[in-house]
Amino acid sequence: MHPIITDTATLSALCERLAHEPFVTIDTEFMREKTYYPELCLVQIAGANEAAAIDPLVADFDLSPLYALLANEKVLKVFHACRQDMEIFYQRMNKVPAPLFDTQVAAMVLGYGESVSYESLVNKVLGLPLDKSSRFTDWSKRPLTDKQIEYAMGDVVHLHNIYQVLRDRLEETKRMEWIKEEEEPLLDPRTYDVDPNEVWKKIRLRNTSPRYLAFIQAAAKWRELTARARNVPRGRIMKDETLAEVAQSKPEDFATLQAIRGFYPTMSATNYEPLFETLRAARDLPQAQCPRLPDRPAFLPEAEALADMLRLLLKACAASLRIVPRLIADKDDLEALAMGKRDHIHALTGWRYEIFGIRALQLLDGKIALKADGKNGITFVDIS
Repeated sequence: MHPIITDTATLSALCERLAHEPFVTIDTEFMREKTYYPELCLVQIAGANEAAAIDPLVADFDLSPLYALLANEKVLKVFHACRQDMEIFYQRMNKVPAPLFDTQVAAMVLGYGESVSYESLVNKVLGLPLDKSSRFTDWSKRPLTDKQIEYAMGDVVHLHNIYQVLRDRLEETKRMEWIKEEEEPLLDPRTYDVDPNEVWKKIRLRNTSPRYLAFIQAAAKWRELTARARNVPRGRIMKDETLAEVAQSKPEDFATLQAIRGFYPTMSATNYEPLFETLRAARDLPQAQCPRLPDRPAFLPEAEALADMLRLLLKACAASLRIVPRLIADKDDLEALAMGKRDHIHALTGWRYEIFGIRALQLLDGKIALKADGKNGITFVDIS
C-alpha cells in the first residue's frame, strides 16, 4: 500500500530525497466539470525506490516542497499526456515544470500511434493489464479508498519502467531530438496563458466581416472574463452557438437578450450589463480597428492535385518510419508547398526535411515520381 501524504513535513522529506533522483514520474487527478480552473485533487509521484500520493485538498497543506521539486532543473519530470497537468502546475507555480518528458509524445515518435492512451502503452510496452475500474472516480470526495489510491498510483509506478524503455528506443533510433521539438509547446507558458482577446478564434463564425468579428470578439472576451471570475466553465455562462447569435443580434438590454433562441440565463439580469456595454463598444469601434481574418490565397485546382500527391508522399514516408503523418507535416504545410511556397514551412526544417521535405521538393520539381508497389505500398522512383 502506497502512503498518502497530508502534511508539509513529510512532503518536504520526500521531495528532498527525490531531488537526488535523475528523474521522477508524476500524474494528477483533478475535477473540471463544474469549474473554469481545474481543481487539483491528488498528485502521484514516484522515484526509483519509492512512490506516494499527495493530498492537496488537506487544509493548510503547504505544497511548496513539491513545486520546488517540479522547478528543479536537475530532475527530469516524466508525465503521460501532460498538457492538463502542466496547466495545473503552471497556474499554481507561475512557471512550468522542467525539464520534461512526455511518454505520449515519445510513443507517437516511436510508432505506437497518435494520442496513445496510458492503458494501451502499459499493455504494449510492458505487456501488463491495467485496472481502470476507478476511472470515473470523483477525486474530490474524501476519504479515498485504498483501491482508489492504488489505482491512481499505477499511473506513476508503471510509468517509471515505460520511460526507461522509450528513452532507450529513442536513443537507439536517434529520435531523441524529435521528441524535444514536439515538447517545446508544452514548456511554453503561452500555451497556458489564455488571452481573452483571442478566444473568439475558437468559435465557429457566422460570417467573417470585420464588424461581426468585432462583436464576436467582444462577446467572447466578456464570457471568458466572467467564467474566470465565477470559476465556472465557459458553457455555463453561455454556449458557443448562443454567443454567435448574440454577436449577430447585438442585444442592448436583458429583454432583447432573453429573446435570443438558445439563451438561458445563468445569472441575474444585472450581471449581463457588462456584455451590453462591450457590445456597444464594438459597435462604435472604428472600422480600421475591427479584427480581420488573415487573407488566404485561392487554392487552385492544380494546387489541389499537387497537395494530393504530397499527401501520398507523406503517408509513404511516415509508413516507412512507422510514425503518424501529422508528426511530419500538417495540412497547411502541404497546401503551402503545393502553392509554391518554401519559406517558414515546418516540414522543410530539421529532421522533417531529411525524411520528407527533401523528397517533397524533388517531387514538386519533377525529379522523383511515386510508384504503386503491390508489396511495399508507395515507393519513389528517380526520374531526374
